Amino acid sequence: MTFIDESAGSPGNCPGWALVTGGSGRGGAAIVRALHARGLSVVIHHTPLSLDRASALQRELEAVRPGTVDLWSADFAAGDFSIPAWLASKGVTVMVCNASAYRGSRVGDIERAQIDIAIHVGAHAGLLDALRPRPGQSPPLQSVVAITDIAVDRAPRGHVSYTTAKGALQSMILALANDWAPHVRFNVVQPGTLPYPEDWTDTARENKIKETIPLGRIGTFEELAGAVAYLAIDATYVTGQVLAVDGGRSRQLY
Repeated sequence: MTFIDESAGSPGNCPGWALVTGGSGRGGAAIVRALHARGLSVVIHHTPLSLDRASALQRELEAVRPGTVDLWSADFAAGDFSIPAWLASKGVTVMVCNASAYRGSRVGDIERAQIDIAIHVGAHAGLLDALRPRPGQSPPLQSVVAITDIAVDRAPRGHVSYTTAKGALQSMILALANDWAPHVRFNVVQPGTLPYPEDWTDTARENKIKETIPLGRIGTFEELAGAVAYLAIDATYVTGQVLAVDGGRSRQLY
């Protein structure tokens, strides 16, 4: 694939639509902004509880380029989850599997495990099947980036089903890099520590984490989004790879 940035005269602008799951806030919103800035129109997936944030982001981006943002509300863990026909026929060229839920769990918590698998793996697998390239479809899906976690390789205590589900998502993406080649590229971004939630109060834990990061600081959502945009658009000869965006923390034992 070759992408031409008509505004700069250099590779960079990918036409078509991107789908970003969990795209209404935090890292997802940063990814939406980054892809939109590169010329893509964007479908922002959000949960019903995040409609206000998603609508505000839509207004922000459509003030720049009208008609380039659609919203899709869906609870990936709901029993009646389904993929609308309009989305399957949208002509999505880039998909970012970002929707996530970070909750504590232990091995016997079957209900939590089912929710985590549904959100991180099941819904994304269903979307990929709906969007997979088919004869006569134009433009076809070309690039998929999944957001997992450095915890996939060094699991924290007390988050068994989250870590398991993220690991399953990563394995699925790497398997599809073979199965769907050469038509679709599949890559993974593993974030490390990014800005804490607004209700975060554990400064002692925060300082301890910072000590384990070789670059001496936590990352930004914009840095995460930059890595996603690189793999989704620019890295046309890269597939089946895992990129840690963690300031070097995954090189430390913790």
